[in-house]
Amino acid sequence: MNIHSAISTIFRTSLIAASLSAVSLTAMAQSTNAEAAYASVLQDIENTQLNIAQREAYIATQEAEIASLRKQIKDSGPLSSAVEPMLGKMVSAIEGEINKDIPFLAGVRFQRLDKLKSDIADPGNTPGNKMRSALLMYDIEVGYGQSLEAYGGQHPTNPGTRYAACEVEVNSSGCALSDNLNDKLAAGARVRDLRNDIFDGSYLRYGRIALAYQQFDGSQTLRYDPQSKEWVELSSGQALEVE
Repeated sequence: MNIHSAISTIFRTSLIAASLSAVSLTAMAQSTNAEAAYASVLQDIENTQLNIAQREAYIATQEAEIASLRKQIKDSGPLSSAVEPMLGKMVSAIEGEINKDIPFLAGVRFQRLDKLKSDIADPGNTPGNKMRSALLMYDIEVGYGQSLEAYGGQHPTNPGTRYAACEVEVNSSGCALSDNLNDKLAAGARVRDLRNDIFDGSYLRYGRIALAYQQFDGSQTLRYDPQSKEWVELSSGQALEVE
């Protein structure tokens, strides 16, 4: 199995898991019977555990393939120019999957992709180093499917509202800066100096399966729907689960 096929298998498996979860969440939201909903949750958990086990088996196989390629790169020294077309396909595969994925850390991921493209285009860089850079990015992208992460960010559809409120009145409820940022203001910083640190709220990512956003004051909680590619507002009960 070549590296392009291996990584494509990993991405397809992750996308299937995301689609299955999206269907499950929709079914739960439409259920009006508490007992039926509970039974559905139990079934979803069982299905998800089975799906994760299957995905982990695929990932283990592909990680072995990647390890084998790394050893070949290390042992063989400079690679022939035949590797260049493979690198092009790898970059295209990564870019395509980022574009189709749930929209988490898009800026960071595309910045990393641009760096990879630059490394590959550098005539002074050896084929071996180019391949190592590509495999490193594959490792990072695969890792996203196996991790849970929370991080600050701007509102997905109306970014910058909190910063705008801070510009008008830093002591307003719409600004409500953290003690750390207030200490910086007290030390002489201006609101515009803190622009990159003033987030509208926080994101919660569960692998490639789910992505939620919650406003800093808890006034709004959204979930990204991979099927419609839109952000859907959650009920107060669902918002508590996200919190």
